[in-house]
Amino acid sequence: MSPNLKVSLCMPTNGVVEWVFPVLESIYSQGVDESLFEVVITDNGHNSEFKDKIKSFISEHSNIVYAETEALPFINEIESYKRAHGELIKFVNHRTRLVKGALQKLIDFVEGHRNEKPIVYYSNGVLKIAKKKHEFNTFDQFVKHLSYWSSWSTGMTIWKDDFKNLSDDVSDYNELFPHTNILFSVRHHRNYIIDNSVIFDEIPQGKKPKGDYDLFFAFGVEYPWIICTLLRDKDISPDTFRFVIDKNLGFIADLYYQYRIRKRYCSYDLSGESGMYGIFYTKPRLLKKVAAVFARDAIRFLLRR
Repeated sequence: MSPNLKVSLCMPTNGVVEWVFPVLESIYSQGVDESLFEVVITDNGHNSEFKDKIKSFISEHSNIVYAETEALPFINEIESYKRAHGELIKFVNHRTRLVKGALQKLIDFVEGHRNEKPIVYYSNGVLKIAKKKHEFNTFDQFVKHLSYWSSWSTGMTIWKDDFKNLSDDVSDYNELFPHTNILFSVRHHRNYIIDNSVIFDEIPQGKKPKGDYDLFFAFGVEYPWIICTLLRDKDISPDTFRFVIDKNLGFIADLYYQYRIRKRYCSYDLSGESGMYGIFYTKPRLLKKVAAVFARDAIRFLLRR
């Protein structure tokens, strides 16, 4: 292990050749000294083509940590973090290439912030905010401004020192949102950052299955319950709780519109819709949001004519 190691890029995967290798190429084409970073790949798939190809790729780079695991799909993320040695751990989705300069940006962040170690989330341009970088001095404001995007693993980042303080028992993490558990593990820091600059470029999904979990139950029950726990522990205000829960319902409505109404390709299990009602949301509230999504798309269509 290099004494200069700054960043661990952690990529849990099930071995999709068409995704992983373009992502790896995007990392190693950055021209960054390989002693400054490592790539940690944890593979819970059974793709022999991928396993052969990754072994060949590893032979060309000394800073790759590769391990096979039987961990559940999202818990695989925890397995990758456990094997990281860099000062800063950055999750890398196996379908998101690093844009030019992104790796150096992460290394510069470590060198400029290693003393105070702020909590940081890279939202990759998805937030509709004017500034590229927002800083907060309370956990409550961090959660509110991040909104439902805290459910999104791609922005996940944690300092190795903070991760070492967390439980080694995977049963302590939500099976679908372990990254959200980790992101919210440090609630009493003096400095929280949302960096909204673009550092990733997503590879189109195509017909490759993205996931097969119960989509509506995941976002309609599992994720809101994590936000509810923050409220119960008095780490966020009722206003922040209501705000995030409402924004998340808008996100669910968009999923409903795309997969239920427009019938777009979907590898997810959509059978759990009824199971989410009566806990955090009702069907009338959801359908009201769906109507708003439909109206938005109709307006966009008319403007393009």
